[in-house]
Amino acid sequence: MRLKRWWVACGGALLVLAGCGGPAAAPKPAVNVAYAGSLGPVMDLSVGPAFQRATHITYHGRGAGSFGLAREIAAHAIAADVFYSIGVKPIKDLGARHPWAACFASAPLVIVYNPKSPFAPTLAAIAQGRQSIQSLFTVLSQSNFKLGRTNPATDPQGQAFYLMVMLAQKIYHLPANTVSTVLGAPDNPHQVLSETSVVTQVQAGTIDAASAFLPEAKSRNLPYITLPPALDFANPADQALYAQVHKTFPTVGLVTGHALRVCATIPPGAHAKTGTRFLAYSLGSAARAYWTRLGYEWGPPAYVGPQSAVPASVKRALSS
Repeated sequence: MRLKRWWVACGGALLVLAGCGGPAAAPKPAVNVAYAGSLGPVMDLSVGPAFQRATHITYHGRGAGSFGLAREIAAHAIAADVFYSIGVKPIKDLGARHPWAACFASAPLVIVYNPKSPFAPTLAAIAQGRQSIQSLFTVLSQSNFKLGRTNPATDPQGQAFYLMVMLAQKIYHLPANTVSTVLGAPDNPHQVLSETSVVTQVQAGTIDAASAFLPEAKSRNLPYITLPPALDFANPADQALYAQVHKTFPTVGLVTGHALRVCATIPPGAHAKTGTRFLAYSLGSAARAYWTRLGYEWGPPAYVGPQSAVPASVKRALSS
């Protein structure tokens, strides 16, 4: 009877070691990757799964606005072994004593639109060059046009899109009320959406068009309007032009226009070994094809902060 009671208590002989005092199974290795929401297609559909297959380390990805993620990481509200942001400024919000970042790619700012939108024929004409880019802002200014964008308080794309309209008004000599008519306040509740949902809203037809980076448009097979280099905030060579506009955003402060690049670092308190392994893999030649296929432009690496803090494996991957 004692043997029978032991069997019942432990759930069967096969569970004696695991459930009744035997050695516990070792936890499976995992890596927590926090990334700017626009990087979702390359992270969750390409680099993350490929890394998991190659290393047998479980990939967990989390996307949101770069500034918002940085604040959550710094407050220990979420775990992140590696952090990818748009621009280097969010990395400085992580709270590291000597922050470093490796910046390596850029993606042009575009405007995606729903092909069934009543404005689609006009937007297609602009995309195909049959109408001028200046006419785009006339369309966006219409009172019944539903535009989506991300929050400048949490997302560098939201800042860049706002500054893009300001720059267009300046260089194309558009009406003085263009920015206020097209965008309203920076936190306009009729336009501001989360970075992970704004393109989905375009697909669903809830809104007519939205700001996006080129890879987002490609990954969703959405039509898009290519902005001229003077407005796409992607080319470091146009830095002086972008810097002609600046805006004070709520909770952020003064932001001056600048070229946006994808930057990455290992946050303080992370599982540095695993995070570094993922970061190096994501920058290596095998993974680089995923980035370029989606439309990222791979440029010369730029290091911010003390280069001595950058892991050697990351430097090797970027130089390969």
